[in-house]
Amino acid sequence: MADNKEIVDDQVSRFWVKVNLVAEISSFIRKSPPVKETYKKVLEMIQGVVPFESSTLSLFNKKKERLEEMITIGRKVELLDFVQFEAGSGISAWVAKQKRPIILSHLKNLNRPPEEARNSFLIIPLNVEDRLIGVINLSHSAVNFFRENDIKLLEIVGDQIAISIERLMYQKELEKKNKALVKAQKELKEVHKALIDGEKLSAVKELAVSINHEINNPLSVIIGNIQYLRHIEKNLDEKLAERLGKIESECMRIAEVNRRLLKIEDLVSETYIYNGQKIKMINLQKSTTGV
Repeated sequence: MADNKEIVDDQVSRFWVKVNLVAEISSFIRKSPPVKETYKKVLEMIQGVVPFESSTLSLFNKKKERLEEMITIGRKVELLDFVQFEAGSGISAWVAKQKRPIILSHLKNLNRPPEEARNSFLIIPLNVEDRLIGVINLSHSAVNFFRENDIKLLEIVGDQIAISIERLMYQKELEKKNKALVKAQKELKEVHKALIDGEKLSAVKELAVSINHEINNPLSVIIGNIQYLRHIEKNLDEKLAERLGKIESECMRIAEVNRRLLKIEDLVSETYIYNGQKIKMINLQKSTTGV
């Protein structure tokens, strides 16, 4: 009786070790990014639940509609690699089509060297509802190595892996879309700013034409009268002549500023201090071309 109790206790102990490993695998997958290092660690952890000599984890590429190898531990061995199925070639693609775990227990390794011989296979499809996420392929050289209990444990692990991988892939896709959205929003702001700047520039140009017309008329009268006074008065007082010269010079400066207004191609604003307050003004020199 004691021996039987020890055997039962040992079986229970091993069962809970496996259950704990399953929980650890599930927790690890939930917290880890969907990269090869993560998948490799998952296979190594599975090896603590169901020992194997080699294993391959393949994920389903939605765009290419086929399984793609992500990570392999040990020597990769693929059965039926010469047969093409919907999700690709080989036994993994066939199991993916069947949507259920498969155990192959006593295989003949024809035309395979001894180091590549595998007599037992356990293939677990990773599904979320009816969606194929991937396939885990375990192999061992021993005959009848994998058991039905291994299927039950790995189905639990497989479900967790599939759900976690899908969640991580959705998260990665969401991050990609968020980056695209941020980029689009930035481009939209730039376009919106360009439109506003264009409208402002157009308004300033219209205003410049109006100012040019309104200023040029009285300016022409002032300059014309100064030149007339100089022409008819040959012996002007020196100080008066100097004053008239300054007036004409400033009028010509106004005329030059007026011409610059018509050459505005961009609005370059700068902050100035006026009466103790900061105000924004257009830098005419920087806003015009050819100046």
